[in-house]
Amino acid sequence: MSAVLTFGTPPEDEAYITRPGAYAVFFNEMQELGLVRTDDDRYFLAGGGIEAGEKKEEALIREVLEETGLQASVKAPIGVAREFFLDEIESRYYEKIGHFYHVVITGQDPTQKIEADHTLLWLPVAEALPLLYHDMYRWAVEQAQR
Repeated sequence: MSAVLTFGTPPEDEAYITRPGAYAVFFNEMQELGLVRTDDDRYFLAGGGIEAGEKKEEALIREVLEETGLQASVKAPIGVAREFFLDEIESRYYEKIGHFYHVVITGQDPTQKIEADHTLLWLPVAEALPLLYHDMYRWAVEQAQR
């Protein structure tokens, strides 16, 4: 996995959990970034874990819908990055492997129940970037803007 862009360093004497996921970068008509705030006041790109037997793009579309209520389609892949970090709330180390995609929002599903601890926000990119919980999220947003 050495060709994958890496953020953070693996813990030397601690086990870590590897978590592959698919994450979306999307903008509204005012070029504001769509992001998710959780109840613990952390900011993420919409997306999440890839379930067994699920394709990355399927996981991406499902997670965007579950976390935001928005329907999306893949515009283009952005790339893959990984990040080693300590989740201070869970007191666990993770290796998060992110498959990032630039997506286009195609609609909203009014029947979709959004995850209770998630709130969709639209922020100017310059305001959103420093809020994002992971360095690899900032990288993906910057790549999508190119």
